[in-house]
Amino acid sequence: MSEGKFKTSICCIGAGYVGGPTMVTIAKFCPDIKVHVVDINPKQIARWNSDKLPIYEPGLDEAVKEVRGKNLFFSTKIDEAICECEIIFVSVNTPTKTYGVGAGRAADLKNWELAARNIAKVANGPKIIVEKSTLPVRTAHSTRKA
Repeated sequence: MSEGKFKTSICCIGAGYVGGPTMVTIAKFCPDIKVHVVDINPKQIARWNSDKLPIYEPGLDEAVKEVRGKNLFFSTKIDEAICECEIIFVSVNTPTKTYGVGAGRAADLKNWELAARNIAKVANGPKIIVEKSTLPVRTAHSTRKA
């Protein structure tokens, strides 16, 4: 399918255990959607673009080989993906806080906040933002205030 034949473009910021397989599945079952998976870690992206994927899920290797380069693309070009896509999934790492209120128990939202601020900075129009991560309830509400 050529570039002009995609119905829409979506992207996922974060190429880890949540974002990667989710986007592979969307690309496999929705060939008319162009799917970008972007990450700040070039080594992670290089592994998604290789024959040795960074994670294991049954059937994932075959699914990636089927759609990579057709309607599924992995890169570090986060700003370009944000501008091109209408829907942006945010699946960044949310480790347990090691400092401040909630240390040892609450999620550290630093990566989510950085992603949200970057989307706001480079977006070239309205975007639908989807939280696809292990975030606490009402994270979007508190991020909107920031």
